[in-house]
Amino acid sequence: MNCYLSNFYDLRPHWHAVMVAILLCWLPRTAASQSFEAGINAREVVLGSTFELSFTLNDAQGNKFTPPDLGNFKILTGPSEMRGMTIINGRSTIKQSWTYELEPRRTGTFSIGAAKVTVNGKQVESQPLSVRIVSPRARPNVNVPPGATDNLFITGELDRTEAYPGQQVTWRIVLYTQLSIEGADIIELPDFDGFYSKEKRRFDTRVTYRTISGKKYAVKVLHEEALFPLETGEIAIGSAKVRIGVEQGGHFGGFLMPKPVLFQTQPAVLQVKPLPAPPPEYFSGGVGQYDWSIQIDRDTLTTDDALTLTMSIRGNGDARRFAPPRLQLSDSLEVFEPKVKEEEEYENGEELVHTRVLEYVILPKEPGTYQLRPALIFFDPDSNRYRRLWGEMLPVIQVGKGAHYGLNAPVDTIAPLVQAPTDLPDIWDDLLGWFRSPVLWAVVALPFLAWGLVALFRRKRTAGHTSNAPARAPAAPVVKPTRALADLLQAGAPRAFYDALFKSLQHYLSARLMLSPAQMTQENVRRQLSERNIPSGTIQDLLSVWQTCEQALFAGQTQATQMPATLRSYEQALQVLEKSLRS
Repeated sequence: MNCYLSNFYDLRPHWHAVMVAILLCWLPRTAASQSFEAGINAREVVLGSTFELSFTLNDAQGNKFTPPDLGNFKILTGPSEMRGMTIINGRSTIKQSWTYELEPRRTGTFSIGAAKVTVNGKQVESQPLSVRIVSPRARPNVNVPPGATDNLFITGELDRTEAYPGQQVTWRIVLYTQLSIEGADIIELPDFDGFYSKEKRRFDTRVTYRTISGKKYAVKVLHEEALFPLETGEIAIGSAKVRIGVEQGGHFGGFLMPKPVLFQTQPAVLQVKPLPAPPPEYFSGGVGQYDWSIQIDRDTLTTDDALTLTMSIRGNGDARRFAPPRLQLSDSLEVFEPKVKEEEEYENGEELVHTRVLEYVILPKEPGTYQLRPALIFFDPDSNRYRRLWGEMLPVIQVGKGAHYGLNAPVDTIAPLVQAPTDLPDIWDDLLGWFRSPVLWAVVALPFLAWGLVALFRRKRTAGHTSNAPARAPAAPVVKPTRALADLLQAGAPRAFYDALFKSLQHYLSARLMLSPAQMTQENVRRQLSERNIPSGTIQDLLSVWQTCEQALFAGQTQATQMPATLRSYEQALQVLEKSLRS
């Protein structure tokens, strides 16, 4: 039978092409989109090794194939044209491909242009590609097992020799062989001390070829680990152990079981450099490549409403070092700490990527027009500098006056109903001049001064009689909830309760700290109370009550179960505050 097929091929060298053409006309075809695609078997190629470039036409027949300019590469073979067809569940798929084996001429990143082919009289093009050619690494020192040769060895390789803290580095176990092997099992991995490590499940396992010291090896990656340095300095990565089944030679080698041989990688060293100092203000801590998108839920609101800003961030740095970006806003806008709505870490086939969706709640204090333009600051290792990404231009935000705007104004800021006349007669000027005379006020103050001296003398005389009596500290004023707050608490009306509590708190702080509505922010209150030496715990309790009220009124978080505890915290904080202010 084999002889017959051989003679048939001799007589009909192109019979398979004819049969494919007949089958293409005969088989039923389902509607399918034609495509012309380009592909390479490695995005990064070491100088001195080869790679495969292919162009594939799907569900069509093409002719007049025109390759792109390949002047940056040495063409070893190609183009090799292949045609094929598969039938799955009654649907036929046709493929026609042109393949090259190329060897790079120099290092760098090169673009491979579009190839062209004619299909049904029309010319179609493939998409351009890019390939990175890197310098060959020195051949590592390998622990060659007894009885083995350098026809087969493994290495532990880093994709870079220098990095920054938090930057992603890839460590690989790579197999080099000129022999036939039957399986490879990883027996032991290093500890990766000094790194945050994550094993990669998706990486390129295809066999490539590399020339080392004049010998051509088949190369295969057995394991990949994503590493993120935690500190600066030299960090060593220990050895890995791999057991490989080597097919035995000789006439009967194919009938014998593979011989297990244990191999060990040499340690690798990574030099971790410190980030440039000083880091810019609002640095997120991200080291690597980052991008983001931003959106807001509304662009028109009032001072009674809340604005939600959603931020989606993606990057390849250490997710544990990354801090949510801080928003640089006007003093008339108050922002809460962001909530993490979504968080994910995944592999994209080349590296480990982390994503995070943050939600910021922003409360406007004053009406007006605002433009938000957040910034994301990270360190780019490729350019060795800090980069600032500006968010896309968001719509202009229009804030109007809400129903509660201006209700928290302190009493002393209300203008008098009747103003004094600005033009006074001359007689009034004379009287005012007399009242400003220091002689008049000295005569008026003398009786009061004498009375004060007499009172002081009497107190000193009675001090000896009362010195043995125990001193009694003045009782701190007790701040009790108003009747309205007690009624609302008893009635179980959360929103009305928090509204009344918020107004009571702001009226008190406005009067005691002399703050206008525009100055009534948490930062101003914190600063004013700190300057008056109020205990930090009391300040935090007051601001916690403040934030609870705002979340209930503007963020929709009105929890009735927290009402008694919030009121108690408010009462206790005001007692301590009032005592401290009077002392």
